Amino acid sequence: MSAQEVSVAAFYKFASFSEGTVQSVKARLEAYSQQSGLKGLVVLGSEGLNATVAGSREAIEGAKSLVRELVADPEMEFKDSTCDKIPFARFKVDVRQEIITTKDATIDHNESAGTHLTPQQWHEMIASDPDVVLVDTRNDYEVEVGTFEGALDPRIKKFSDFQKWVEDTGLPHDKKLFMFCTGGIRCEKAVPEVKRLGYEQVYQLQGGILRYLEEYPEGYFKGECFVFDHRVAVDKDLQPSKLYKLCPHCGNPAQEKISCSNCSKDSVICKHCSPQADRNTCSKNCAYHVRRKSTAV
Repeated sequence: MSAQEVSVAAFYKFASFSEGTVQSVKARLEAYSQQSGLKGLVVLGSEGLNATVAGSREAIEGAKSLVRELVADPEMEFKDSTCDKIPFARFKVDVRQEIITTKDATIDHNESAGTHLTPQQWHEMIASDPDVVLVDTRNDYEVEVGTFEGALDPRIKKFSDFQKWVEDTGLPHDKKLFMFCTGGIRCEKAVPEVKRLGYEQVYQLQGGILRYLEEYPEGYFKGECFVFDHRVAVDKDLQPSKLYKLCPHCGNPAQEKISCSNCSKDSVICKHCSPQADRNTCSKNCAYHVRRKSTAV
């Protein structure tokens, strides 16, 4: 495919699926992928599905129609973007206990009803309301790539640690907590978590950062938005990052340019791996050989 011919769609939907329905949805998605060439990752479970997929424009439009049918929601929304090559190596449906991991089965996304702010509402209230406190619900490596100006960074390694961070930090109860994530799904669980801790003025960005950037590319979000595929991140225009690559050792966003200490190939690693001698390498294979050499001395 030539430049701009690849379409990308990110989406999620909470739904009550039986075990039989989960297996049926999985089979139909896999069959459609084989037929259309669709690539991507779908996380599927009894509470719904969460996905990013890529392919031709026709493949994506067909996927949208299929997903809307599977979840019985003809108005279901998708976050769309484009790139010049498919950012996935394959198509996979991953069946899990939760479509966004909290490790707390009692959290009900329905408790977040009435807390969604459109990108316009979000943008205008950031500009005008002094009681707004922005809270990033994403992992630390995502926040490093970009976040909203002035947002609190929990510095968490995984989303299941978010509630403990709120408990330990002591966020002000008299302020409006504006919570956001990449596409919106983490906030569907984060908002109920925070409300259970006694916070009443809790809101979330509908559609997440991706939807906000569609409407406000020059707005309050600074940097780039990390995405979970080979694009690594997208810029303010939702185009693949030209700043970051995936670190070959940990998979986090990488900018540090190196010459591989094993094979001399030019590569890029992340700043966290940079201090480790064996990770100043272009691949895990080269890192293995560097370690072998060091132990043989």
